[in-house]
Amino acid sequence: MPSTTKTVARSPRKGSAAAQVLYLYAISHLPDAARPSIAAEAIDGAARVEAIRCGDYLCWVSRVAKNEFADQLNERMQDLEWLATAGLRHQRVVAELSSHLTTLPTRFGTVFMSEESLAQHVKDRKSALRGALERVANADEWGIKVFAIAKPSASVVSKDACGSAYLKRKAQLLRPSTGKKLDAEVQEFIGVLTRLAVAASPGGKASVGQPGLVWHGSFLVRRKDRKKLESALSKYAARWQDARRIDCSGPWPPYSFVGEHVQ
Repeated sequence: MPSTTKTVARSPRKGSAAAQVLYLYAISHLPDAARPSIAAEAIDGAARVEAIRCGDYLCWVSRVAKNEFADQLNERMQDLEWLATAGLRHQRVVAELSSHLTTLPTRFGTVFMSEESLAQHVKDRKSALRGALERVANADEWGIKVFAIAKPSASVVSKDACGSAYLKRKAQLLRPSTGKKLDAEVQEFIGVLTRLAVAASPGGKASVGQPGLVWHGSFLVRRKDRKKLESALSKYAARWQDARRIDCSGPWPPYSFVGEHVQ
């Protein structure tokens, strides 16, 4: 998932009365064949998704209302229904683009005031973009989580006990362990995944509150190595059985591996 961070590059020139901005979804190389036509709904549900050439790259954008996606974006993001709809549209566009081309997806809410400012942004980051595109070529992002499977404990407070004491004890049991050193088997598992991946990224704080979560991270894996990933997951799932559970999500566009230069 892209983070909900607004990035606006450079202000428009004085005298510009434009009511629109460019909402950027992703950056790709110029394709060898014809540019793909994107059927996914644009971020505002009305504009079309188009490609603007910026040097050796294509910037995939929609022309959207400036007041909604630049001036009032922070306010709109407080509306969870609006945010959920817009976030899903963003993801669908990026996913469709990634099915056709090697792309560098941008954060949700990345807008530019003009084609000139977008072109300058790309020009300033030309070499970094080249390296990032090489890194993510023919690869997908996979999210991996390891959960401890709770075992019945005689020390659980009975429901017949004081209500506040019962709820407090239950909350303690559900709270994920933090600050503890990972055991050797989990470290071994992480090492296996890291060696077969192009790159790895530790999990953020968003999932920390999940009950039983031991560890989570993201891996950039070449498509040719997908079976190796699946084999490793199956091996450890069988070994751990009732002790730990492995959750895997993907394949995703490489959101965690594009680098700050894209934003």
